[in-house]
Amino acid sequence: MPISKRSNVSQQRIRVSLFAAGVLLLSLLLAPHPAAAAASSSTVLIDERFGAQTLPANFGFPTGASVSGGVLRVTENMRNYTTSVSRFDPSIMSEKTLDLRFDWKTSIASDGMKTGLEFRDDAGRLVFAIAATGSQLRYAVTGPDSSSATAPDSLNPAWTRIGFDRSKWYTVDLHMDFTLGRVQYSIASKEASPRVMASGTGAITGQRLAKFVACNYYGTGVQSIDNFRLARPDHPAEGVLAGSSVYAFGDSIVYGHSYSRGFVNLVAEREGMVLTKYAVNGATVGPVSGPSSGKILTQVRSASSQAPDFVVFDGGTNDALTLHELDGYEIGAVGGSYDPGSFDTGTFAGSFEATIHAMKQKWPTATLVYVPVHKLGSRDWGTQLALRAVTLKAAEKWGVAVADVFADATLDTRIESHRVAYTFDGLVGGFPGTGGTGTHPNIAGMTEFYVPVLTARLADLAGVATGRLSGS
Repeated sequence: MPISKRSNVSQQRIRVSLFAAGVLLLSLLLAPHPAAAAASSSTVLIDERFGAQTLPANFGFPTGASVSGGVLRVTENMRNYTTSVSRFDPSIMSEKTLDLRFDWKTSIASDGMKTGLEFRDDAGRLVFAIAATGSQLRYAVTGPDSSSATAPDSLNPAWTRIGFDRSKWYTVDLHMDFTLGRVQYSIASKEASPRVMASGTGAITGQRLAKFVACNYYGTGVQSIDNFRLARPDHPAEGVLAGSSVYAFGDSIVYGHSYSRGFVNLVAEREGMVLTKYAVNGATVGPVSGPSSGKILTQVRSASSQAPDFVVFDGGTNDALTLHELDGYEIGAVGGSYDPGSFDTGTFAGSFEATIHAMKQKWPTATLVYVPVHKLGSRDWGTQLALRAVTLKAAEKWGVAVADVFADATLDTRIESHRVAYTFDGLVGGFPGTGGTGTHPNIAGMTEFYVPVLTARLADLAGVATGRLSGS
């Protein structure tokens, strides 16, 4: 999505007077604050910082473990091919959807040594594994079943290998769905500007989270673990979205900017949905200006005529620039008529209604879901609020569902720490970096803010359609 310099054209052309009172109120309510972003809504099952000895001791590891210096140390003084197993509580083993995050570091010294961690179910089936040699970070979602009594080469997971800096800490994020047999993972360096080392979604054989296994495959190398947080999402989809089809339209926030795996991709991967994405970088709702890549309405017209189950779209992020750049383009207002001939497509409001009308005409059986994007530090705040007022009014008029990232997630890139941590402009090692302009969410921004909001809304809509509410 292009970020062009705002022109000095008078903002009077935007015609925000109809929204002035609402803008003032929302500005007071939504002004940026210095607090860090809150975690997505969830029920925390384990939150261990290792500031003191745990109960049971050493986080349940019977050998080769200690709590010291504010971290859990494992694979201490263990022989080759040996393991130490900590078992999760039976209540955790009954959970079907879990989110796990922890920090991890290895002191492995050479490529002739390897230690790691494995998460398995009670039958020894793999959920996820991470390990390291002196120069390689390794991770896996598949591999032989193992009782975890020992860790011989023959029972090693099927490793993916990448180079890494063993002096750094790394943060591992896992979303485990045992209903669908999937794990979505990311591994990123833990530093001021984190680098994503790996991110993906894989099919797993593990059917529950039962065992946390510290493995000394060979050699010596103590591993340190910190900030271990296990949670149950408050709005799991529980498989209700599996197999459903979704078309995605919009701009670079939907497309993914320079990383073509956007937030709708992550939801579709996680939930087993069939995604067709038509979004393009730079797209607008209204008239095209400058280097824009066209209108969202054009995407809709060129899409397959076969109806999907869901249509997910955003729109307005680039219009927030175009309104300041294109003479004669105004925000306008949502009208009372449903006649497309009444839409003033020279305005944002008319163009937005025309886009919704085209979707409804083309796919009358599809459920439409509009996604208001996060609070943007890269766009004029008053213009964002005026556009939001129009889009929400139009969605209400046309019966379009809203997955409201703007209101229901705390991502606000007017806050400097949010901009740096959660947005990107370019790729680093093939994955989104950090320190962006505030527009494009990186993997952390997508998984922490966009994915939970969209998943919960889709699951709720699918639950209603099938007579089952999400979470029941």
